[in-house]
Amino acid sequence: MLSLVAVLLSTRGLGCPDTSLFQGSIDTSEAIRSAMLGSIRMSWEQGTAAAAILEWNNPEYSVFWPYPFVSNRIFPRDTLQLAYSSAVRQTPDGRLSQDINDALDDAALDGASAGSVVLMGTFADPSRENYWEQAADAQLNYILNVAPRTKAGAISHRATTRQYWADGVYMGFPFIAYYGAVKNNGTLLQIAYDQCRLYRDALLIDGPTGKLWAHIYDDDNSTWIDEGIWATGNGWAALGMLRVAVTIQKTPFYPNMTSQVSDLLSWVKEILDGEFKALNSDNLLPDYLTNGPNFSDASSSAALASVAYRAATLYPEQFDCSYMDTAGKILTAVWDGVTNLGTINPVVSPLVWNETGLLSTEAQGFGLMMLSAWRDWMRN
Repeated sequence: MLSLVAVLLSTRGLGCPDTSLFQGSIDTSEAIRSAMLGSIRMSWEQGTAAAAILEWNNPEYSVFWPYPFVSNRIFPRDTLQLAYSSAVRQTPDGRLSQDINDALDDAALDGASAGSVVLMGTFADPSRENYWEQAADAQLNYILNVAPRTKAGAISHRATTRQYWADGVYMGFPFIAYYGAVKNNGTLLQIAYDQCRLYRDALLIDGPTGKLWAHIYDDDNSTWIDEGIWATGNGWAALGMLRVAVTIQKTPFYPNMTSQVSDLLSWVKEILDGEFKALNSDNLLPDYLTNGPNFSDASSSAALASVAYRAATLYPEQFDCSYMDTAGKILTAVWDGVTNLGTINPVVSPLVWNETGLLSTEAQGFGLMMLSAWRDWMRN
């Protein structure tokens, strides 16, 4: 892996000004990675960590690369180690990563965040093809046929109540799209798009900087649980929708789904536009734009910077240099806050959305995703 300095000095070719010429080293990025792997992972953290490792260590298998759904000469060991742990801890009803000390959380979609890397095992590790396939099939069956549905038909983020969480757009719907791509199933690609649309319909509100997503709506009681514009929730939504769009585009079904991809990209842009206008003076996003604290949060900032770098690499006509200017400021601010233990700081607690935390697996994963996206943008 090239050092960040070497990548900075490489030819970029996008014509945008470089806003992140800081001195970095591979040691810091590896410290971010190891701190992530050394943290305790719940189901959504396991899936987020696996996705971050995939993009950093095994990018050839990432949906952001040209041919992600075929066997590659490189064996993605690091990613499959996390996928294997997800499958080993699968619950009897099919939820990946959620069997922890015989305890179950109440999430319906979080386990599916590891679904794509588990399904990847069917072609990346054919010696265990049946094992990977059975685990992926059970997870897909759970979210399509077992998880509760809202009145509008959206798959609930929770297992015993019907709730929309912005987080769910990342957790469940990229996996549905990925399954559709690998198995050549256009119906699943459409379902993934429809679920993103239904969640946006339920959660989109007017914010001080544009239309953005509120965090949690309870469909059972028709009430808001958290109407605040939480930056990390918007990060989850943008990360998920971009992955669904890119996945659809890499399938034979894309010519008949151009409008769906266009919608998804416009919704990603909508989030970036609103969030990037809200940067604090330290070039990090506030934890909440409305109805919550506004302390600076490197976690959501890194997530949305990664989205901007990916979008600019793949769709430069729609995501111009202004997005790179803001992403570069965020990248530098996040980088400057990395501690000697490799932890990203300051971050919101992954369990208490309105409090700061000391260690967040998802923040570490977002940081690694941001660095991977920036590296690939620089190489483009």
